[in-house]
Amino acid sequence: MRTILAGRLTSEQIEICWGERRIIAELCRTERRALRIDVRPTGEVAIFAPAGEEIDEIQSRAHRKGAWIFAQIDRIAQRPKVTPKRRFISGETHLLLGRQYRLSIEQSDDPHVRLEGGRLVISARSTDDQPHCRRLLQAFYTLTARAVFRQRFEVVAEPFVRKGLKRPPLVIRSMSKRWGSFTPGGRVVLNVDLVRASPRLIDYVICHELAHAFFPNHGDGWRALLETTMPDWEKRKAQLEEALR
Repeated sequence: MRTILAGRLTSEQIEICWGERRIIAELCRTERRALRIDVRPTGEVAIFAPAGEEIDEIQSRAHRKGAWIFAQIDRIAQRPKVTPKRRFISGETHLLLGRQYRLSIEQSDDPHVRLEGGRLVISARSTDDQPHCRRLLQAFYTLTARAVFRQRFEVVAEPFVRKGLKRPPLVIRSMSKRWGSFTPGGRVVLNVDLVRASPRLIDYVICHELAHAFFPNHGDGWRALLETTMPDWEKRKAQLEEALR
């Protein structure tokens, strides 16, 4: 079977077909010089293309990746179900740096979050105020992410710096659909929610994005660089996708 790409549906979508299967991919115009195709953890497909690239060329290049796109979608579909939405009540489990902690919510006039053995203790003014508990835990996660990500970034960036990369700025913020990105302006952006993963999986995301400083797409050059700097990157990628759903 061969991949057939139908015409563009709108200025922001492309239909990708593989045999009897088809999916609508989001088309994003960027300042990047190279086209990139992402299959997100949700199974959605996004195509990032240079602002001036002709749609026919985008379709032709996406055409060549059709088999890979649907293979990734199938792999995602075989993973365990997504973790149920958190309710922020005592007894619930939450991940932090790859470890499961049981939530314990207690009343206090001094709102804060702390670790006690295998527990994440949220001290809140009202134990029934779930939005307040969520904000407290998110603030704790953000502070932890800033400390851990910056530490890991310094370590992981070193091989890339030796290859001539000027150490890029690191930005930590919430992201709805991605664990990280390398911006056209040369910044590494990490999703604060990545703090739920173990440090070795955080390292993978940092390494993944730093490799984009040399190769903007996920082509052979990018893969070769990752295999040189992190030989087990594919295993870590799979573990990340299974751990954080």
